[in-house]
Amino acid sequence: MNGSIIGGLQSPPSAWYNAVVSGAIYAAAVGSKDESLEFQQLAVSHAAHNAILFAFQGTRVYNAADASLRAVLPAIGLASNSSAGKDAIRRGQKAAAKVAEARAGDGLNNFFDFSFGPKNPGIYQQTPSGNSFPDTPQAQFVRPFGGLVNLTRFRAPPPPKITDKEYETHVKYVKEQGAQNSTARTAFDTDTAYFWRESSIT
Repeated sequence: MNGSIIGGLQSPPSAWYNAVVSGAIYAAAVGSKDESLEFQQLAVSHAAHNAILFAFQGTRVYNAADASLRAVLPAIGLASNSSAGKDAIRRGQKAAAKVAEARAGDGLNNFFDFSFGPKNPGIYQQTPSGNSFPDTPQAQFVRPFGGLVNLTRFRAPPPPKITDKEYETHVKYVKEQGAQNSTARTAFDTDTAYFWRESSIT
């Protein structure tokens, strides 16, 4: 959806739409847990399909999403036009609609007039050659998923101040780990950096 279909248009924030689709799948799975495996698979497939289209609404990805759903239907084995199939589809669609309704007005679409702070140590600035603004700055105000309320309890402690004694230790660590031919960095850490580099946005 993101690269090959949209063709240059920005996609929704990955954490947001993944949560929307996962939530719809979960709701459909719970709503059909007492049914056959084929019933459950058909329900969650339609829930995922509708949730994806809700998340990417307006980007005209209907044909691609429809094709993906159409491709898995034969393997599920429950005829969509059967009585059980129609019921499974309704439950999947209902699950996706429930999640869409729950996320309506969650703040993701609200405008936030972001401005950079003063160019002082510890104040976020534009990454050289990066985007002119942070990606989705309004996300900090989005209503959390899963009933979480106070997200500040999960916030990491601030970095040391430039005047603190341990500041130099942190700078040395970053330089040693981040050097192109670092002997301190493990192969696992290198692979991890390459993994996140593929989709990272400032």
